[in-house]
Amino acid sequence: MLSNMKILDTMSAMAGHAAERHAVIANNVANADTPNFKAQDLQPFSEIFLTSVLQPENIKSIQGRLIEMDAGDISSPNGNTVSLEQQMMLSTENKANHDMALAVYKKSLNMMKMAIGKNI
Repeated sequence: MLSNMKILDTMSAMAGHAAERHAVIANNVANADTPNFKAQDLQPFSEIFLTSVLQPENIKSIQGRLIEMDAGDISSPNGNTVSLEQQMMLSTENKANHDMALAVYKKSLNMMKMAIGKNI
């Protein structure tokens, strides 16, 4: 029964995407002084969700792809495009997405427990 719950699959995939994105952001921060390093990001979860809707594929099996971030005018003289301020903002946004996915997942489980008569 729980394997057919799309909301649980979607929120699980969203939390997993946030964890992967956090690793990419951490890699950017770790390479903030590496010459010619180009900042990267993970494909937005909205695109992964859209792919799962358009194709009959389980959302948890779709992998996000790395994309190079638009550097704009922040490139340093050594060719590095990592902005620590931007990475911290992305990290905060990513944490909020992860927290939201976990909250929706937990609330969905609580509603299922209530529906079958279990006291929470």
